[in-house]
Amino acid sequence: MKWGMPDMMRSRYFFNSSIIRQNLRQHGWMGIIYALGLMFALPLQLFMSNNPNAKPREIDHLFRITGEMQMIFIVSMPVVAGLFLFYYLQTKSPSDMWHSLPLRREHLLTSHLFSGLLLLLIPVWLTAAVVALVRQWSGNLYIFQGNEIWSWCIAVTVLTLFLFCLSVFVGICSGQSVLQGIIIYALLLLPAVGILLLDSHLSIYLYGYPELSAYHNNLEYWSPFIRMMNISGNPFSSVELWVYVGFSALFIGLSYLLYRKRHSEKAGQAIAFVYFNPLFKAGIMICCMLIAGNYFAQMKHQQIGWIISGYAIGAIVGYIAAEMIIRKTWQIVTRKVPVEFAIYTALLGLFLYIPASGLTGYETRVPSEDKISGVFAGSSYWMYNRAGDTFGGNFLTDEDLFSKDKQYIEAVRKLHLAVATIRPENKLSKPYFDYSEYQSFTVAYSLDNGRELLRKYLVPLKGFEPELKVVMESEGFKRAQYAVSQLEKNIDLIRINSSVGNLNKQVVISDPEEITEFKAILKKEILNMSYEDQTDDRAAVANIAPIVNIDGIGSSTFFNYSWFASYHELEKWMEEKGYANKVRTNAEDVESAKLVKVDHNRTAENVYDPELLLKLAGNENQVILTEDKAVLADILKQRRSYSYKNSDYLVKLIYNGGYTDFVMLKASDLTPGLKALLK
Repeated sequence: MKWGMPDMMRSRYFFNSSIIRQNLRQHGWMGIIYALGLMFALPLQLFMSNNPNAKPREIDHLFRITGEMQMIFIVSMPVVAGLFLFYYLQTKSPSDMWHSLPLRREHLLTSHLFSGLLLLLIPVWLTAAVVALVRQWSGNLYIFQGNEIWSWCIAVTVLTLFLFCLSVFVGICSGQSVLQGIIIYALLLLPAVGILLLDSHLSIYLYGYPELSAYHNNLEYWSPFIRMMNISGNPFSSVELWVYVGFSALFIGLSYLLYRKRHSEKAGQAIAFVYFNPLFKAGIMICCMLIAGNYFAQMKHQQIGWIISGYAIGAIVGYIAAEMIIRKTWQIVTRKVPVEFAIYTALLGLFLYIPASGLTGYETRVPSEDKISGVFAGSSYWMYNRAGDTFGGNFLTDEDLFSKDKQYIEAVRKLHLAVATIRPENKLSKPYFDYSEYQSFTVAYSLDNGRELLRKYLVPLKGFEPELKVVMESEGFKRAQYAVSQLEKNIDLIRINSSVGNLNKQVVISDPEEITEFKAILKKEILNMSYEDQTDDRAAVANIAPIVNIDGIGSSTFFNYSWFASYHELEKWMEEKGYANKVRTNAEDVESAKLVKVDHNRTAENVYDPELLLKLAGNENQVILTEDKAVLADILKQRRSYSYKNSDYLVKLIYNGGYTDFVMLKASDLTPGLKALLK
């Protein structure tokens, strides 16, 4: 390679055209692949459809067009460019050669950065230009505005810049190309994975912890990789793009700073800077500890020996793995290893223990009434759309979530105080858990300072009746728990179908006047429900699904309702309209039923297998078979959802067509006909 005087003069300005030309010749294939990939994923797809009669449809952003396919190239090619352009840092001979040139390291870095950006950004801009050119061509199956092209181009430019800068930064900090690639994608996933692991860890040990990550759909925002791969339904906002620009600038600045201090002999080493070794070890160890600890804690709950062993095993595996990667050998045992391992384990153990120990007062914290602006209590907190987006105007938002009624706030606080003080037995400590004995409660406070305080409990029905009754009979509870606000919005259709799915019994109410009447009656029935109605385990008569038409396509709204046996006014209206028998399961739908008295002592170990319970009773000739329609009608009227511990009789219903279902009856449910049969 020859270096001319003009190039040496230009090197004072951090650019060297010979290096750039060399990079373009040697690595130009990356730009070609990136351009072809983007062309295939976007301009070509404008005209692709397996439906010959497809008509153009309007879209609000270009990521609607095979966004995941676009992201495959966007997520991979900038990383590949960083790996190849800075490969010389990871191998001794190329590293010595490049660093022997009469160029400062800042000049080398700038030239390689500029080469990479040329290879990556020109394909993006070229693709945007082609999309703008073919947008008006006949055969285009998508309708979009010119500003959508600009938005796509800016977003892809920023993401490409971010990923390339991250790849360069990691390449400077590491000394092996394979490890560089692994670390890049690990960093892109680590925030979300870390939140999941910590969330699971805290939910096991902190009483009332709501395990947020299992329900929050914004978890993807913590992982650039997941966020990019879910781009089709939710494009990047301008705030997100500016955040990525900021991180790109940070990575560039750190790259210049660290490259100046990097030693050439670090090529081939796992970590190029010694002071990153503790962070690398701690990161791997804590991930392994959380994975192993969570596994053993969930599989061997409340067996402290297993739990401690899980965290210890995770710490050992993580430390050994980190040491072997750093030293590039499995021979890692030295005198300092036990002491260093003990220090890391102790510090990381405290890091995991303190937040989960309750020492912070998390488990007993209940805000004072004067700091609360709104409250929610119930099991439906997670169905509310916290992002504020709507679906046909029917998604439930924060405005529907929190009640500002002072009496209701105080009622929820009293329930929360009672639960936090008494701390009823955790479900996982019982060998057999029956949800019918509990009420699931998420308690959420909207505080005056704009923050939320969130807890989740399983509250036993026995022992907390006074507090539960006041809360559950309040209008604020029922409005949020049963999504009453949805019934106050426009609904195009109401589909009502049998609670037994395979019977295919349903009616669709489409008359606007009937829809208005039905919504008013259903709303009244919900708001009039007593505590006993809400905790009753009787099976629903039918399912109710409001429907909203969007662009001529029927789509169910966010929350479906049940027609409960306590809804007498609704039942009367359905019968007057002639709809009741069209959806209600009746004796003619059932071929036969098998009944057996439950023996709790004999079959306690088989409570989750009703078929086995029936078989064991059949072996002792204790199963009663009936095809009497009057008896079947009594069973259908009194049937309860299957719950072993709270019932006295197990019933297997055999419906027409062979479908079977298990229900339960209590002794108090037995009609004279059933009593006569069971004698």
